Amino acid sequence: MSVSYSLVYTAPDGSAYVYQATASGTCVTQTPTPQPSYPVPRSETRQAGGSTPSAAVQAGSQAARAAILAAGGSCTGWTTTSALVWAAPDSSWHVYDVTVSASCAN
Repeated sequence: MSVSYSLVYTAPDGSAYVYQATASGTCVTQTPTPQPSYPVPRSETRQAGGSTPSAAVQAGSQAARAAILAAGGSCTGWTTTSALVWAAPDSSWHVYDVTVSASCAN
């Protein structure tokens, strides 16, 4: 970096000076804001029922995900697992335990 300057004006009583200056050199760009880290693992399990296995798992997944997000922060790496708890003999109703996990920013 180099700087050049020259005196433009001096107050008659010497109490003030005015300079003209120029600076030149290479500028460094600012580093982009880092993405949030996701150090906090969160997991929730909800039991839900439905008229089909997929409806039961979907209902449980939505409830578990909502519980994780209610804690605040942003999350990534979502996974879902489910386990059949009970099914009606005529297959008219299914109950599943659904566990949703994620890594969250706080």
